[in-house]
Amino acid sequence: MPQCKKCDKKGLFLKIEGDTGLCLSCNEKFAGEGKVLTEKIIEAKNKVSSAKDPEEKAGACKAIQQYGNELLALHKSYNLQPSQELLDLIETYKKMA
Repeated sequence: MPQCKKCDKKGLFLKIEGDTGLCLSCNEKFAGEGKVLTEKIIEAKNKVSSAKDPEEKAGACKAIQQYGNELLALHKSYNLQPSQELLDLIETYKKMA
């Protein structure tokens, strides 16, 4: 019987997303919250690449770390495994800060 990893709903007719193991409503919430954080990470990455001032670059690197850690916490709260790409991104910008 299908069961959601987040809310523990279960039932014979409960639709579960194959890639996340979440019910449709939990998956939608996760995707919405994750999209906001991902957009913030992308914006900060763009600031890093365009920044001329080392302090501005370091600040953007710290922002990436912060948003990345928030995204990791989101994954954890939904009982999902974060991608290696996300972990590598955080580590890379931690070294640059």
